[in-house]
Amino acid sequence: MRFFEPVAAGCVALVGLALACLLLLPATINVVLGAVVVSTVCLLKRDRWSAIRLHNWSWVRQVYQAFAIYNFAFRLSRACRKLQPPIEAVGLYDGGAAILDEILATGPDTFQKKPTNRAQIESLMECVHGLVQGVKQNGRTPLVLDIGAGKALFTRAVYEALGREVAVVALDERHQHDKDQFYDPPPPPASTIEPESGSGPVRPTNRSVICGEAPYTRIVADVRHLAARTLVPLREAKGGGVVAITKHLCGGATDGSLMALCTPPLNDFVGACCLAPCCHQKMLRNQYCNMPFLESLGFCQTHLGKRGGPQDVDFKNFGMLISMSRHPGTELLGFEYKKSNLLKLLGFTWASELGRKARHLLEEGRAQYLRDHGFEAHLVTYCAREIAGDNIAIIARRREVAAEDPFLCKACDDVGKSE
Repeated sequence: MRFFEPVAAGCVALVGLALACLLLLPATINVVLGAVVVSTVCLLKRDRWSAIRLHNWSWVRQVYQAFAIYNFAFRLSRACRKLQPPIEAVGLYDGGAAILDEILATGPDTFQKKPTNRAQIESLMECVHGLVQGVKQNGRTPLVLDIGAGKALFTRAVYEALGREVAVVALDERHQHDKDQFYDPPPPPASTIEPESGSGPVRPTNRSVICGEAPYTRIVADVRHLAARTLVPLREAKGGGVVAITKHLCGGATDGSLMALCTPPLNDFVGACCLAPCCHQKMLRNQYCNMPFLESLGFCQTHLGKRGGPQDVDFKNFGMLISMSRHPGTELLGFEYKKSNLLKLLGFTWASELGRKARHLLEEGRAQYLRDHGFEAHLVTYCAREIAGDNIAIIARRREVAAEDPFLCKACDDVGKSE
């Protein structure tokens, strides 16, 4: 039996029964039956429909699930209609392509050199550059903190784009190994390199940081549990000089970073953020930073599942739909999501559209979390959907200096024009 057939059969049976009652029974009995039906529905809803949701007959559970999916799609569409759409910020940093060419030519050969990754980095470089300029104009000493830096191509590109005049910290919790390949500037050489002609010392193409340039530091630590000594490189930027950046920080790691940035000790340092999350389907419910925001919109109410454990079907649906929306093509292969009732009922096109709305909703919740902790925040789309499905970034600035930041003021003007 296909998934949709129990739904159609149930609807036809209910409508037929209602018409038969209206035509064949006296008005008094119809009123009594109506009261009984309303009372029964109220009792069922009070227990979150557990009598139907956990029924022993599978077709009854399927009927409930179908109605629940349609109801979820309606609630998601209604919630997103109330949200401010992300600002278009697809501009590329002037000179970013040349900077990446030089770094990649002298750095390790990794998947970071993919054209899609380069396009994202060039766009985010423009966003970060604007935030750094705002910090400078507000009289603070800027420092760029890349959380989850990884191989640090984005970190290094920002460092070079700022002319090595702004300190950069590449923060990553993964311990380094001998075979790790990073795009960090090389350490200072033990001795100068002499050319074959003997005409004098030369500087390597991929040169290290020299005296007079801002420091580039790699720190191995978890942003949620920073020791006092790991904050030493940030001390000059205390008071709002740190610009925290991330690029494709997976799943709940973005939420952990957000909460760390808004609580001691980092909240004394951070003045601006440019966060580009990804992999929402890997995020767990207890990792999300702003569950009250989702609950205020009627989502993510927990109930007991068939095996007796707590379940949050809405949050699971968010992840599944977002995963579908990242699919590069217009059709799925036969083995993809073949057991998903969401896909069977909604179809790929509608499911992808709802996935983009779910992504927008989750990012808006993260932005609201920053607003609740003293930031002015908005969402931007920093690249085309064909380049990356996860193409929304969160741009934020401390509220006490946001009015003086020209980059954020321009973004707010753009929001006003779009309304």
